[in-house]
Amino acid sequence: MSDSNILLMHTNNHNDVKTDPSKVKQHFTDISLKVHCCRYWKLSEWEFQNLSLPFWRLYANTLNGATIHFEGRSISLNEGKILLIPPYTSFSSSLKKGRGDRLYGSRINNLDKLSDLENLGMVDHLFIHFNLGFRFDHLHPQIFVFNTNTTTSNLLNTIRASLITEYRNLSVKQNLAIYALIMLLLSDIPEETWRMKTTDRRVLRVIEYIEQHSHDKLTNEHLAGIANMAVNSFLRLFKSATGSTLQKFVQNKRVEKALVLMHNPSLSIEQIAGDCGFSDRQHFSKVFKKVVNLSPAQYRKGQAM
Repeated sequence: MSDSNILLMHTNNHNDVKTDPSKVKQHFTDISLKVHCCRYWKLSEWEFQNLSLPFWRLYANTLNGATIHFEGRSISLNEGKILLIPPYTSFSSSLKKGRGDRLYGSRINNLDKLSDLENLGMVDHLFIHFNLGFRFDHLHPQIFVFNTNTTTSNLLNTIRASLITEYRNLSVKQNLAIYALIMLLLSDIPEETWRMKTTDRRVLRVIEYIEQHSHDKLTNEHLAGIANMAVNSFLRLFKSATGSTLQKFVQNKRVEKALVLMHNPSLSIEQIAGDCGFSDRQHFSKVFKKVVNLSPAQYRKGQAM
């Protein structure tokens, strides 16, 4: 039946109310947008080597000076440009071309003028960290560069203004501006970019379980049982489908959760380690440094902008 053949139904029983008047089944993709932080800072140093983190990053500066380096390319951050960087894309950043990983900056407030920052050799730096869920968080490493238009420029201005005056409790309108900016940029990414590595329901079922139980002990035997497969067969299937070993995937999911919790200053690193399924802080720090290229303390200090 086509969409033009509409089924009309009237009933006094609210349990029988149809949410869709058509009999044609539609399938929608579940995009689980979760924003971890959105900040507007002034930076005098921004020197990082080989940053590769398990979340998306959005960067938008107005003052010249900061540069992203990726696979031999140097991409300047300046007025009229927005960068989107998918999870696990390794890149470097520079502002003053100093040695080592160094970050120095703070929040822009009402007293800061961009002209003053420019005279001091500083840059303004809007950054947003977010995730979209497994299907959209495992793209080929790359960097998307967008030129602003009237709509995205207005959204950026709204977001910057809101972060200058209130950065803890954003209003619904301010939150919607952040979501709208992200979704508009994502909608301009070529369709073929989003093709999943796998649609195997057994793998997807286990991935969903891992995301919901990352704090639990997750053995290969237990996860293979959820897929209703023999252990060795499932390990081969998972590696083929995702490009990652099962335990490395579990490890990365635990670090992803830790990165979110790091934004809560009331939680100690020991608490975060326990909440994310690590046996102790030492083990957590070792795994975290391996995945993020920064120690938990270094990440928490600058939140790896």
